[in-house]
Amino acid sequence: MAVDADYLHSLVNWNQGSIGPEIFISDEIYKLEQERIFGRSWLFLAHDSMIPNPHDFFATYMGGDPVLVVRQPDGSVKAFLNACRHRGMRVCRAEEGNTRSFMCTYHGWTYDSAGKLQSVPNQEDAYFGKLSLEDNGLIQVAQVDSYKGMIFGNFDPTAPPLHDYLGDLKYYIDGWVDHAEGGIEVLPGAIKWTINANWKLAAEQFAGDTYHATTTHLSSLLSFGPGFDAKDGAHVSLREGHGESFLFERHTRFEDDPLGQYNEEKRRIARERVGDRADMVANFNAFPNFSGLPGSANIRVWHPKGPNKFEIWSFTVVEKNAPEEAKRAQQISASFTEGAAGVVETDDGENWGMISGVLEQGYQARKMAWNYEMGLGTEREHPDFPGEYHDSFFGEAGQRGFYRRWLEFMTTEAWPVIPPEERNGTADAVTAGSNTGGAR
Repeated sequence: MAVDADYLHSLVNWNQGSIGPEIFISDEIYKLEQERIFGRSWLFLAHDSMIPNPHDFFATYMGGDPVLVVRQPDGSVKAFLNACRHRGMRVCRAEEGNTRSFMCTYHGWTYDSAGKLQSVPNQEDAYFGKLSLEDNGLIQVAQVDSYKGMIFGNFDPTAPPLHDYLGDLKYYIDGWVDHAEGGIEVLPGAIKWTINANWKLAAEQFAGDTYHATTTHLSSLLSFGPGFDAKDGAHVSLREGHGESFLFERHTRFEDDPLGQYNEEKRRIARERVGDRADMVANFNAFPNFSGLPGSANIRVWHPKGPNKFEIWSFTVVEKNAPEEAKRAQQISASFTEGAAGVVETDDGENWGMISGVLEQGYQARKMAWNYEMGLGTEREHPDFPGEYHDSFFGEAGQRGFYRRWLEFMTTEAWPVIPPEERNGTADAVTAGSNTGGAR
């Protein structure tokens, strides 16, 4: 069946809470996502702390395309395809580092750290002096911008600014990046692993599926304690496709170690800066594939590698001015719970892989619509929390909002602008008052 707008609308009935699982397994849908989702969305690339010095670089992906993110001598950041203009070979095989040039090891074309082609072997003899170096630089990412040190890129020059794209999510981002003077930093060493499943299963879970935790993660919850139920938190869905769920109370599991002691000491300052958001434990997804668990000091990107495979890149986030022993303790804690072999993370990977196994091997299961009705019709406005607010830690509004936005991107030729009257909340107003408290 042709993947056209009518077909996609038949699969994604977000307003009724019904999603056809073909969107998680179809090769044609995956290929269209590369063009319309990853070719037009603002995608997380790196954090300022990962490339602090001139000529520092970090190799990552935007959808399936490899890119290099490079700090320029003037302090700005550029990003470009990690693909030589001659035959498409990677010009950099390292994951990160510092260099003034990138050389393709196939034919030797060499580019500077701004992506400009500097030299070609045997240029006079092979090209008779007719090759234009200026016209054969690396393909630039059209837009690069940052928010609170988090660097994003967008291949689409017509896309709105990052500030608009993040929308009301900025209010919630501020709740965990602004706890202390100096902000956050990402510790060295990304943890990377592969899941045989579709990337959207992970993104939608972080957009609001806390319902799975009391079953999937029961063993770890019993070990960590205390547990939680629906009344202990809330969740929001944002019109831009972002979603977040949060508990209102933060519990320190490590009271006797440097991390627990530091967290207790900083809490007063954090409350002064961001109000009750300092105590919120949350999970979020910024559409399409940037997620995190601020309560566990963890951010990650879901890099698609096909309709039935994606890579998880996981990073540990700490306050930049925290003592070294607290940073080390946080890194150990994050790896223990959310790393590739973490006691919590492995539960999720097993679920996603088993779901995809059913879809990949079966036929009838691909015809069965999945139920996304939880919390449908319970949304309301909240004076403190921008977005579509729900009075429960459990719900699927974030997932419905995610697929609403996904459908808009997938079924439009031009960049899908959100009408002003449809935007939730007043992100600019609440972000300006960063110490706005939250309800209890």
